[in-house]
Amino acid sequence: MDDYVVVNGKKLRRGYTTGSCAAAAARAAARMLFSQMPVETIEIDTPKGQKLLLPVENIEFNQQQAVCSVRKDGGDDPDVTTGLDVFVRVEPVPQGVEISGGEG
Repeated sequence: MDDYVVVNGKKLRRGYTTGSCAAAAARAAARMLFSQMPVETIEIDTPKGQKLLLPVENIEFNQQQAVCSVRKDGGDDPDVTTGLDVFVRVEPVPQGVEISGGEG
């Protein structure tokens, strides 16, 4: 992501949130589960309307599930989650959608 903001006269590279990483990984995993094709990058829209194109890592999928991750980038204002992989697993359920959290 090559987006910057100026704070106190300093040019800082923007990062993206843990939630954006989770949303991107979920979208990529769902796409892989239903298409049975690998997804190496995924685009999402942030609540502010900004488009992010994020790399997808740790890709594994079959007919029963898809697992992948998106690595958190805190930009020039990092926090403890910067550099961590945010993993998502998507599995089909009989009806509707079920969301559950894991460790972390």
